[in-house]
Amino acid sequence: MKLTRRLFGVLSGAALALGTVPLTAQKAAAQEASTLVIAVPSDAVGLEPGINKAEPIGSEIILNVFDTLVAWKAPDFAELEGRLATDWTVSEDGKTFDFTLRDGVTFHDGTPFNAEAVKFSIERTAGMNPYVEATLGLIESIETPSETEVVFTLSRPYPAFLSILAQPQSAIVSPAAVEKFGDEFATNPVGTGPFKFRAYQADTRVVLDANPDYFRGAPKLERLIYTVIPEASTRRLELENGGVDIIQQAGQLSAVPSEEMAAFAGNPDIQILESPSQIIRQLEFNNSLTEGPFADVRVRRAIAMAIDYDGLLSGVFDGTAERVYGPLTSNSWAFDPAVKDLAPQYDPEGAKALLEEAGVDPADLSVKLYSFQGALWGAVATFVQANLAEIGVNVEIAQTEFPSYRALHVAGEWQMALDGRQPWYNDPDAHVTIGYLSSLKDSAMTFRMPENAELDAKILAAQGEADMDKRKALYSEIQKEIVAEVPGAYLFSPKLIVFARSNVDGLVVNSAPPLNEYWSVSKN
Repeated sequence: MKLTRRLFGVLSGAALALGTVPLTAQKAAAQEASTLVIAVPSDAVGLEPGINKAEPIGSEIILNVFDTLVAWKAPDFAELEGRLATDWTVSEDGKTFDFTLRDGVTFHDGTPFNAEAVKFSIERTAGMNPYVEATLGLIESIETPSETEVVFTLSRPYPAFLSILAQPQSAIVSPAAVEKFGDEFATNPVGTGPFKFRAYQADTRVVLDANPDYFRGAPKLERLIYTVIPEASTRRLELENGGVDIIQQAGQLSAVPSEEMAAFAGNPDIQILESPSQIIRQLEFNNSLTEGPFADVRVRRAIAMAIDYDGLLSGVFDGTAERVYGPLTSNSWAFDPAVKDLAPQYDPEGAKALLEEAGVDPADLSVKLYSFQGALWGAVATFVQANLAEIGVNVEIAQTEFPSYRALHVAGEWQMALDGRQPWYNDPDAHVTIGYLSSLKDSAMTFRMPENAELDAKILAAQGEADMDKRKALYSEIQKEIVAEVPGAYLFSPKLIVFARSNVDGLVVNSAPPLNEYWSVSKN
Protein backbone atom coordinates (compact mmCIF):
# COMPACT_ATOMS: atom_id res chain seq x y z
CA MET A 1 0.00 0.00 0.00
CA LYS A 2 1.29 3.41 -0.98
CA LEU A 3 2.12 5.70 1.93
CA THR A 4 0.02 8.76 1.11
CA ARG A 5 0.33 12.02 3.02
CA ARG A 6 -2.88 11.16 4.81
CA LEU A 7 -1.58 7.76 5.85
CA PHE A 8 1.65 9.34 6.93
CA GLY A 9 -0.36 11.68 9.15
CA VAL A 10 -2.29 8.81 10.68
CA LEU A 11 0.80 6.68 11.17
CA SER A 12 2.85 9.41 12.75
CA GLY A 13 -0.10 10.45 14.89
CA ALA A 14 -0.55 6.91 16.10
CA ALA A 15 3.15 6.57 16.85
CA LEU A 16 3.11 9.81 18.79
CA ALA A 17 0.05 8.83 20.74
CA LEU A 18 1.05 5.29 21.55
CA GLY A 19 4.80 5.71 21.81
CA THR A 20 5.29 2.47 19.92
CA VAL A 21 6.28 1.34 16.43
CA PRO A 22 3.98 2.45 13.59
CA LEU A 23 0.87 0.39 12.93
CA THR A 24 0.63 -1.78 9.87
CA ALA A 25 -0.58 -0.09 6.73
CA GLN A 26 -3.82 -2.14 6.87
CA LYS A 27 -4.57 -1.04 10.39
CA ALA A 28 -3.69 2.55 9.51
CA ALA A 29 -6.07 2.44 6.57
CA ALA A 30 -8.86 1.43 8.91
CA GLN A 31 -7.94 4.27 11.22
CA GLU A 32 -7.92 6.69 8.31
CA ALA A 33 -11.69 6.49 8.05
CA SER A 34 -12.17 7.17 11.74
CA THR A 35 -9.52 9.86 12.16
CA LEU A 36 -10.25 13.51 11.38
CA VAL A 37 -7.23 15.71 10.67
CA ILE A 38 -7.79 19.43 11.20
CA ALA A 39 -5.12 21.81 9.94
CA VAL A 40 -4.50 24.86 12.11
CA PRO A 41 -2.09 27.75 11.51
CA SER A 42 -0.38 27.75 14.89
CA ASP A 43 -0.03 25.92 18.17
CA ALA A 44 -2.92 26.02 20.61
CA VAL A 45 -2.08 28.69 23.18
CA GLY A 46 -3.55 26.54 25.93
CA LEU A 47 -5.95 23.70 26.64
CA GLU A 48 -6.78 25.06 30.07
CA PRO A 49 -10.28 26.57 30.52
CA GLY A 50 -9.15 28.46 33.61
CA ILE A 51 -6.80 30.73 31.71
CA ASN A 52 -8.39 30.67 28.27
CA LYS A 53 -8.50 34.11 26.64
CA ALA A 54 -10.59 33.25 23.58
CA GLU A 55 -7.68 32.04 21.47
CA PRO A 56 -9.57 30.15 18.73
CA ILE A 57 -7.58 26.92 18.43
CA GLY A 58 -7.24 26.15 22.12
CA SER A 59 -10.86 27.19 22.67
CA GLU A 60 -12.15 24.75 20.07
CA ILE A 61 -10.13 21.90 21.56
CA ILE A 62 -11.46 22.78 25.01
CA LEU A 63 -15.06 22.51 23.81
CA ASN A 64 -14.32 19.01 22.47
CA VAL A 65 -12.55 17.77 25.62
CA PHE A 66 -14.74 19.44 28.24
CA ASP A 67 -18.45 20.11 28.69
CA THR A 68 -20.21 23.21 29.89
CA LEU A 69 -23.48 23.39 31.82
CA VAL A 70 -25.28 24.67 28.73
CA ALA A 71 -24.34 24.94 25.04
CA TRP A 72 -25.65 26.49 21.84
CA LYS A 73 -28.08 24.21 20.06
CA ALA A 74 -27.30 23.10 16.48
CA PRO A 75 -28.02 23.76 13.69
CA ASP A 76 -29.11 27.38 14.25
CA PHE A 77 -27.15 28.10 17.45
CA ALA A 78 -29.80 30.64 18.39
CA GLU A 79 -30.82 29.07 21.70
CA LEU A 80 -29.16 27.23 24.53
CA GLU A 81 -29.64 23.59 25.47
CA GLY A 82 -28.59 21.68 28.56
CA ARG A 83 -25.36 19.72 28.58
CA LEU A 84 -24.08 18.95 32.08
CA ALA A 85 -27.21 20.73 33.32
CA THR A 86 -30.56 19.15 32.50
CA ASP A 87 -32.74 22.03 33.66
CA TRP A 88 -32.54 25.46 35.24
CA THR A 89 -34.62 28.32 36.60
CA VAL A 90 -33.94 32.04 36.87
CA SER A 91 -35.33 34.12 39.75
CA GLU A 92 -37.67 37.03 39.05
CA ASP A 93 -35.01 39.56 39.98
CA GLY A 94 -32.63 37.99 37.41
CA LYS A 95 -29.90 37.37 39.98
CA THR A 96 -30.27 33.69 40.94
CA PHE A 97 -29.74 30.78 38.53
CA ASP A 98 -30.64 27.32 39.90
CA PHE A 99 -29.33 24.34 37.87
CA THR A 100 -30.25 20.66 38.03
CA LEU A 101 -27.23 18.61 37.00
CA ARG A 102 -26.96 15.45 34.95
CA ASP A 103 -26.51 12.37 37.14
CA GLY A 104 -24.12 9.50 36.45
CA VAL A 105 -21.49 11.44 34.44
CA THR A 106 -17.80 10.77 35.06
CA PHE A 107 -14.68 12.65 34.08
CA HIS A 108 -12.14 11.02 31.77
CA ASP A 109 -10.06 10.08 34.83
CA GLY A 110 -12.99 8.12 36.27
CA THR A 111 -13.89 10.57 39.04
CA PRO A 112 -17.54 11.63 39.36
CA PHE A 113 -19.01 14.86 38.00
CA ASN A 114 -21.10 16.67 40.60
CA ALA A 115 -22.11 20.07 41.93
CA GLU A 116 -18.82 20.53 43.78
CA ALA A 117 -16.96 20.11 40.49
CA VAL A 118 -19.04 22.91 38.98
CA LYS A 119 -18.38 25.20 41.93
CA PHE A 120 -14.68 24.33 41.85
CA SER A 121 -14.35 24.95 38.09
CA ILE A 122 -16.20 28.26 37.89
CA GLU A 123 -14.59 29.71 41.02
CA ARG A 124 -11.20 28.58 39.74
CA THR A 125 -11.64 30.33 36.39
CA ALA A 126 -13.05 33.48 38.00
CA GLY A 127 -10.03 33.61 40.30
CA MET A 128 -7.30 33.05 37.75
CA ASN A 129 -8.55 34.61 34.51
CA PRO A 130 -8.78 38.43 34.25
CA TYR A 131 -10.55 38.02 30.90
CA VAL A 132 -13.76 36.95 32.71
CA GLU A 133 -13.78 39.78 35.24
CA ALA A 134 -16.71 41.51 33.50
CA THR A 135 -18.77 38.31 33.41
CA LEU A 136 -17.95 35.60 35.98
CA GLY A 137 -16.86 38.46 38.23
CA LEU A 138 -20.56 39.15 38.81
CA ILE A 139 -20.95 35.87 40.72
CA GLU A 140 -21.54 36.64 44.39
CA SER A 141 -21.83 33.03 45.55
CA ILE A 142 -22.14 29.44 44.33
CA GLU A 143 -24.11 27.07 46.54
CA THR A 144 -24.32 23.27 46.21
CA PRO A 145 -27.46 22.07 48.06
CA SER A 146 -26.94 18.53 46.71
CA GLU A 147 -24.76 16.48 44.38
CA THR A 148 -27.02 17.39 41.46
CA GLU A 149 -27.95 21.01 42.20
CA VAL A 150 -25.90 24.17 41.96
CA VAL A 151 -27.15 27.71 42.60
CA PHE A 152 -25.42 30.83 41.29
CA THR A 153 -26.22 34.19 42.89
CA LEU A 154 -25.09 37.29 41.05
CA SER A 155 -24.40 40.73 42.46
CA ARG A 156 -26.86 42.21 39.95
CA PRO A 157 -29.12 41.03 37.11
CA TYR A 158 -27.24 39.77 34.08
CA PRO A 159 -29.45 38.48 31.23
CA ALA A 160 -26.46 37.10 29.30
CA PHE A 161 -25.23 34.93 32.19
CA LEU A 162 -26.52 31.67 30.67
CA SER A 163 -24.56 32.48 27.52
CA ILE A 164 -21.46 33.02 29.61
CA LEU A 165 -21.78 29.50 30.98
CA ALA A 166 -21.51 28.14 27.42
CA GLN A 167 -18.06 29.65 26.90
CA PRO A 168 -14.79 27.66 26.96
CA GLN A 169 -13.81 29.50 30.15
CA SER A 170 -16.86 27.96 31.86
CA ALA A 171 -15.91 24.38 31.02
CA ILE A 172 -16.08 21.98 33.96
CA VAL A 173 -12.72 20.47 34.88
CA SER A 174 -11.89 17.41 36.97
CA PRO A 175 -10.92 18.69 40.45
CA ALA A 176 -8.92 15.49 41.04
CA ALA A 177 -6.93 16.03 37.83
CA VAL A 178 -6.22 19.64 38.73
CA GLU A 179 -4.88 18.51 42.10
CA LYS A 180 -2.84 15.74 40.47
CA PHE A 181 -1.26 17.79 37.67
CA GLY A 182 -1.13 21.26 39.22
CA ASP A 183 0.47 23.71 36.79
CA GLU A 184 0.77 20.88 34.26
CA PHE A 185 -3.03 20.60 33.92
CA ALA A 186 -2.84 22.77 30.79
CA THR A 187 -1.00 19.93 29.03
CA ASN A 188 -3.01 17.20 30.77
CA PRO A 189 -6.60 18.43 30.44
CA VAL A 190 -9.32 16.20 31.89
CA GLY A 191 -13.00 16.87 31.27
CA THR A 192 -16.22 14.96 30.58
CA GLY A 193 -16.38 15.79 26.86
CA PRO A 194 -16.75 13.58 23.77
CA PHE A 195 -12.99 13.38 23.24
CA LYS A 196 -10.17 12.59 25.66
CA PHE A 197 -6.82 14.29 25.53
CA ARG A 198 -4.22 11.85 24.20
CA ALA A 199 -0.99 13.67 23.28
CA TYR A 200 0.50 17.08 22.64
CA GLN A 201 3.65 17.93 20.69
CA ALA A 202 4.56 21.61 20.76
CA ASP A 203 4.13 23.43 17.44
CA THR A 204 3.24 20.12 15.79
CA ARG A 205 -0.06 18.57 16.86
CA VAL A 206 -2.67 17.78 19.49
CA VAL A 207 -4.23 14.31 19.50
CA LEU A 208 -7.64 13.54 21.01
CA ASP A 209 -9.27 10.10 21.29
CA ALA A 210 -12.99 9.35 21.42
CA ASN A 211 -14.63 9.01 24.82
CA PRO A 212 -16.65 5.77 24.43
CA ASP A 213 -18.54 6.49 27.64
CA TYR A 214 -19.69 9.98 26.67
CA PHE A 215 -23.11 10.66 28.14
CA ARG A 216 -24.56 11.79 24.78
CA GLY A 217 -23.25 8.64 23.12
CA ALA A 218 -19.81 7.77 21.77
CA PRO A 219 -18.46 10.03 18.98
CA LYS A 220 -18.60 8.65 15.46
CA LEU A 221 -14.89 9.36 15.00
CA GLU A 222 -12.21 7.56 16.96
CA ARG A 223 -9.56 10.26 16.82
CA LEU A 224 -9.08 13.98 16.16
CA ILE A 225 -5.67 15.34 15.18
CA TYR A 226 -5.07 19.09 15.17
CA THR A 227 -1.96 19.45 13.03
CA VAL A 228 -0.05 22.74 12.85
CA ILE A 229 0.60 24.01 9.31
CA PRO A 230 1.63 27.69 9.49
CA GLU A 231 1.46 28.54 5.79
CA ALA A 232 -2.04 29.07 4.40
CA SER A 233 -0.98 27.91 0.94
CA THR A 234 0.38 24.67 2.41
CA ARG A 235 -2.88 24.08 4.29
CA ARG A 236 -4.74 24.57 1.02
CA LEU A 237 -2.52 22.07 -0.79
CA GLU A 238 -2.80 19.53 2.03
CA LEU A 239 -6.59 19.74 1.86
CA GLU A 240 -6.59 19.35 -1.90
CA ASN A 241 -4.25 16.35 -1.67
CA GLY A 242 -6.18 14.70 1.15
CA GLY A 243 -3.42 15.17 3.71
CA VAL A 244 -5.89 16.93 6.01
CA ASP A 245 -9.68 16.79 6.25
CA ILE A 246 -10.57 20.30 7.39
CA ILE A 247 -9.25 23.84 7.29
CA GLN A 248 -11.11 26.79 8.75
CA GLN A 249 -11.18 30.16 7.08
CA ALA A 250 -12.42 32.95 9.30
CA GLY A 251 -12.48 31.39 12.73
CA GLN A 252 -8.71 31.41 12.80
CA LEU A 253 -6.12 34.10 12.66
CA SER A 254 -4.33 32.95 9.54
CA ALA A 255 -6.72 32.33 6.71
CA VAL A 256 -6.45 31.28 3.09
CA PRO A 257 -6.42 34.34 0.76
CA SER A 258 -9.59 34.74 -1.29
CA GLU A 259 -7.82 34.21 -4.61
CA GLU A 260 -6.67 30.80 -3.37
CA MET A 261 -10.12 30.01 -1.99
CA ALA A 262 -11.50 30.21 -5.52
CA ALA A 263 -9.61 27.04 -6.33
CA PHE A 264 -11.87 25.11 -3.96
CA ALA A 265 -15.11 26.14 -5.66
CA GLY A 266 -14.85 23.70 -8.56
CA ASN A 267 -13.19 20.87 -6.68
CA PRO A 268 -15.63 17.96 -6.16
CA ASP A 269 -13.43 16.54 -3.41
CA ILE A 270 -13.99 19.59 -1.20
CA GLN A 271 -17.15 20.95 0.36
CA ILE A 272 -17.56 24.53 1.55
CA LEU A 273 -19.59 25.28 4.69
CA GLU A 274 -20.43 28.93 5.25
CA SER A 275 -22.19 30.99 7.92
CA PRO A 276 -22.47 34.72 8.73
CA SER A 277 -20.73 35.80 11.88
CA GLN A 278 -20.68 38.55 14.49
CA ILE A 279 -16.90 38.74 14.31
CA ILE A 280 -15.50 42.25 13.86
CA ARG A 281 -12.04 43.06 12.54
CA GLN A 282 -10.86 46.60 13.01
CA LEU A 283 -7.99 49.03 12.94
CA GLU A 284 -7.58 50.04 16.58
CA PHE A 285 -6.01 53.10 18.10
CA ASN A 286 -4.43 52.92 21.52
CA ASN A 287 -7.09 55.04 23.18
CA SER A 288 -5.35 55.13 26.54
CA LEU A 289 -2.65 57.42 25.16
CA THR A 290 -3.03 60.99 26.41
CA GLU A 291 -0.29 62.38 24.18
CA GLY A 292 0.53 62.03 20.52
CA PRO A 293 -1.58 62.55 17.41
CA PHE A 294 -4.09 59.81 18.10
CA ALA A 295 -5.22 61.47 21.33
CA ASP A 296 -7.05 63.91 19.01
CA VAL A 297 -10.36 62.49 17.77
CA ARG A 298 -9.96 64.50 14.54
CA VAL A 299 -6.81 62.54 13.70
CA ARG A 300 -8.50 59.23 14.49
CA ARG A 301 -11.44 60.20 12.29
CA ALA A 302 -9.09 61.29 9.47
CA ILE A 303 -7.38 57.90 9.53
CA ALA A 304 -10.77 56.18 9.47
CA MET A 305 -11.84 58.36 6.52
CA ALA A 306 -8.73 57.38 4.57
CA ILE A 307 -9.73 53.71 4.35
CA ASP A 308 -11.52 52.47 1.25
CA TYR A 309 -13.91 50.03 2.93
CA ASP A 310 -15.69 48.88 -0.23
CA GLY A 311 -12.35 48.42 -1.98
CA LEU A 312 -11.13 46.30 0.92
CA LEU A 313 -14.20 44.06 0.80
CA SER A 314 -14.03 43.53 -2.95
CA GLY A 315 -10.27 43.55 -3.43
CA VAL A 316 -9.19 41.39 -0.50
CA PHE A 317 -12.27 39.40 0.46
CA ASP A 318 -14.14 38.89 -2.80
CA GLY A 319 -17.55 38.60 -1.16
CA THR A 320 -16.48 36.61 1.91
CA ALA A 321 -16.87 39.52 4.35
CA GLU A 322 -19.35 42.30 5.12
CA ARG A 323 -18.97 45.96 6.13
CA VAL A 324 -19.05 46.90 9.80
CA TYR A 325 -19.95 50.44 10.91
CA GLY A 326 -19.54 50.37 14.65
CA PRO A 327 -19.15 48.13 17.71
CA LEU A 328 -21.90 45.70 16.61
CA THR A 329 -22.38 43.83 13.36
CA SER A 330 -25.49 44.62 11.36
CA ASN A 331 -26.93 41.15 12.11
CA SER A 332 -26.91 41.76 15.87
CA TRP A 333 -30.39 42.16 17.39
CA ALA A 334 -29.20 45.37 19.05
CA PHE A 335 -27.68 46.98 15.93
CA ASP A 336 -28.95 50.53 15.27
CA PRO A 337 -29.01 51.29 11.50
CA ALA A 338 -28.49 55.00 12.29
CA VAL A 339 -24.87 54.11 12.98
CA LYS A 340 -24.31 53.62 9.24
CA ASP A 341 -24.67 57.37 8.67
CA LEU A 342 -22.53 58.29 11.66
CA ALA A 343 -19.58 56.06 10.79
CA PRO A 344 -16.61 57.60 8.91
CA GLN A 345 -16.86 57.12 5.15
CA TYR A 346 -14.05 56.81 2.61
CA ASP A 347 -13.02 60.39 1.80
CA PRO A 348 -9.25 60.92 1.32
CA GLU A 349 -9.58 64.64 0.62
CA GLY A 350 -11.77 65.10 3.67
CA ALA A 351 -9.20 63.16 5.70
CA LYS A 352 -6.42 65.51 4.58
CA ALA A 353 -8.52 68.54 5.48
CA LEU A 354 -9.26 67.11 8.93
CA LEU A 355 -5.56 66.48 9.59
CA GLU A 356 -4.84 70.08 8.58
CA GLU A 357 -7.57 71.30 10.93
CA ALA A 358 -5.95 69.29 13.72
CA GLY A 359 -2.59 70.91 12.95
CA VAL A 360 -1.02 67.61 11.93
CA ASP A 361 1.32 67.36 8.96
CA PRO A 362 0.85 63.84 7.52
CA ALA A 363 4.55 63.76 6.64
CA ASP A 364 5.25 63.81 10.38
CA LEU A 365 2.95 60.84 11.00
CA SER A 366 5.10 57.73 10.78
CA VAL A 367 3.31 54.85 12.46
CA LYS A 368 4.03 51.19 13.09
CA LEU A 369 0.93 49.09 12.36
CA TYR A 370 0.88 45.83 14.32
CA SER A 371 -0.94 42.85 12.88
CA PHE A 372 -1.33 39.15 13.50
CA GLN A 373 0.70 36.85 11.30
CA GLY A 374 -0.82 35.25 8.23
CA ALA A 375 -1.36 35.99 4.57
CA LEU A 376 -4.86 37.42 5.01
CA TRP A 377 -3.86 39.76 7.84
CA GLY A 378 -0.86 40.76 5.73
CA ALA A 379 -3.15 41.61 2.82
CA VAL A 380 -5.37 43.76 5.05
CA ALA A 381 -2.36 45.52 6.57
CA THR A 382 -0.92 46.22 3.13
CA PHE A 383 -4.27 47.59 1.94
CA VAL A 384 -4.51 49.94 4.93
CA GLN A 385 -0.88 50.95 4.46
CA ALA A 386 -1.60 51.94 0.85
CA ASN A 387 -4.72 53.88 1.85
CA LEU A 388 -2.86 55.89 4.46
CA ALA A 389 -0.03 56.55 2.03
CA GLU A 390 -2.58 58.30 -0.18
CA ILE A 391 -3.08 60.95 2.49
CA GLY A 392 0.65 61.18 3.18
CA VAL A 393 0.89 58.98 6.27
CA ASN A 394 3.81 56.55 6.38
CA VAL A 395 2.98 53.13 7.84
CA GLU A 396 5.40 50.35 8.75
CA ILE A 397 3.78 46.92 9.09
CA ALA A 398 4.86 44.60 11.94
CA GLN A 399 3.24 41.13 11.92
CA THR A 400 3.47 39.33 15.25
CA GLU A 401 2.55 35.89 16.59
CA PHE A 402 -0.60 35.72 18.72
CA PRO A 403 0.98 35.41 22.20
CA SER A 404 3.48 38.20 21.57
CA TYR A 405 0.77 40.35 20.05
CA ARG A 406 -1.49 39.97 23.09
CA ALA A 407 1.39 40.69 25.48
CA LEU A 408 2.20 43.85 23.57
CA HIS A 409 -1.47 44.83 23.54
CA VAL A 410 -1.84 44.43 27.30
CA ALA A 411 1.37 46.39 27.90
CA GLY A 412 0.00 49.25 25.79
CA GLU A 413 3.19 49.44 23.76
CA TRP A 414 1.58 50.35 20.46
CA GLN A 415 -0.25 53.17 18.69
CA MET A 416 -2.17 51.42 15.94
CA ALA A 417 -3.02 47.76 15.43
CA LEU A 418 -5.21 45.45 13.43
CA ASP A 419 -7.24 43.35 15.80
CA GLY A 420 -10.55 41.63 16.13
CA ARG A 421 -13.45 41.05 18.42
CA GLN A 422 -14.76 37.52 18.22
CA PRO A 423 -17.88 37.23 20.41
CA TRP A 424 -18.18 34.04 22.38
CA TYR A 425 -21.88 34.41 23.04
CA ASN A 426 -24.79 35.76 21.07
CA ASP A 427 -25.35 39.01 22.91
CA PRO A 428 -24.17 42.62 22.36
CA ASP A 429 -22.59 42.43 25.79
CA ALA A 430 -19.89 40.22 24.25
CA HIS A 431 -18.70 43.12 22.12
CA VAL A 432 -19.57 46.19 24.17
CA THR A 433 -18.69 45.46 27.79
CA ILE A 434 -15.42 43.68 27.23
CA GLY A 435 -14.45 45.96 24.38
CA TYR A 436 -15.27 49.40 25.75
CA LEU A 437 -15.72 49.43 29.54
CA SER A 438 -12.91 51.72 30.66
CA SER A 439 -12.27 49.82 33.89
CA LEU A 440 -11.09 46.94 31.70
CA LYS A 441 -8.71 49.09 29.67
CA ASP A 442 -5.64 47.12 30.73
CA SER A 443 -7.03 43.76 29.67
CA ALA A 444 -6.13 42.22 26.35
CA MET A 445 -9.57 42.45 24.80
CA THR A 446 -10.44 46.14 24.97
CA PHE A 447 -9.98 49.26 22.91
CA ARG A 448 -8.14 50.66 25.96
CA MET A 449 -10.88 53.24 26.41
CA PRO A 450 -10.06 56.25 28.63
CA GLU A 451 -12.10 56.95 31.74
CA ASN A 452 -15.69 57.84 30.79
CA ALA A 453 -18.05 57.50 33.73
CA GLU A 454 -21.15 58.32 31.73
CA LEU A 455 -20.46 55.75 29.01
CA ASP A 456 -19.41 53.15 31.58
CA ALA A 457 -22.70 53.63 33.44
CA LYS A 458 -24.69 53.05 30.26
CA ILE A 459 -22.67 49.95 29.38
CA LEU A 460 -23.29 48.45 32.82
CA ALA A 461 -26.96 49.42 32.72
CA ALA A 462 -27.38 47.72 29.34
CA GLN A 463 -25.53 44.65 30.57
CA GLY A 464 -27.97 44.19 33.46
CA GLU A 465 -31.27 45.40 31.96
CA ALA A 466 -33.81 42.55 31.79
CA ASP A 467 -36.34 44.44 29.62
CA MET A 468 -35.15 43.77 26.08
CA ASP A 469 -36.70 46.92 24.57
CA LYS A 470 -35.00 49.11 27.19
CA ARG A 471 -31.82 47.17 26.67
CA LYS A 472 -31.89 47.73 22.92
CA ALA A 473 -32.45 51.46 23.43
CA LEU A 474 -29.44 51.64 25.73
CA TYR A 475 -27.26 49.82 23.20
CA SER A 476 -28.45 52.28 20.54
CA GLU A 477 -27.15 55.20 22.60
CA ILE A 478 -23.92 53.35 23.34
CA GLN A 479 -23.24 52.58 19.68
CA LYS A 480 -23.69 56.21 18.67
CA GLU A 481 -21.43 57.49 21.45
CA ILE A 482 -18.70 54.98 20.67
CA VAL A 483 -18.78 55.71 16.93
CA ALA A 484 -18.51 59.44 17.67
CA GLU A 485 -15.27 58.81 19.60
CA VAL A 486 -13.73 56.81 16.70
CA PRO A 487 -11.84 54.35 18.91
CA GLY A 488 -10.98 52.48 15.73
CA ALA A 489 -11.84 52.06 12.09
CA TYR A 490 -14.32 49.21 11.79
CA LEU A 491 -13.21 47.24 8.74
CA PHE A 492 -15.16 44.07 8.09
CA SER A 493 -17.02 41.06 9.45
CA PRO A 494 -15.77 37.81 7.89
CA LYS A 495 -18.10 34.98 7.11
CA LEU A 496 -17.33 31.74 8.89
CA ILE A 497 -16.09 29.36 6.23
CA VAL A 498 -14.94 25.80 6.72
CA PHE A 499 -13.42 23.78 3.90
CA ALA A 500 -13.76 20.03 4.35
CA ARG A 501 -13.08 16.96 2.29
CA SER A 502 -16.29 15.78 0.65
CA ASN A 503 -16.40 12.60 2.75
CA VAL A 504 -16.72 14.55 6.01
CA ASP A 505 -20.33 14.38 7.21
CA GLY A 506 -22.31 15.98 10.00
CA LEU A 507 -20.26 19.13 10.57
CA VAL A 508 -22.33 22.25 11.29
CA VAL A 509 -20.58 25.62 11.48
CA ASN A 510 -21.22 27.22 14.84
CA SER A 511 -21.25 31.00 14.81
CA ALA A 512 -21.71 31.62 18.53
CA PRO A 513 -19.00 31.00 19.43
CA PRO A 514 -17.25 30.31 16.13
CA LEU A 515 -15.89 26.95 17.26
CA ASN A 516 -16.65 23.51 15.88
CA GLU A 517 -17.75 20.49 17.85
CA TYR A 518 -16.93 17.12 16.33
CA TRP A 519 -19.07 14.77 18.42
CA SER A 520 -21.57 14.22 15.58
CA VAL A 521 -19.06 14.28 12.71
CA SER A 522 -18.14 11.20 10.70
CA LYS A 523 -16.26 10.26 7.54
CA ASN A 524 -17.82 8.25 4.75
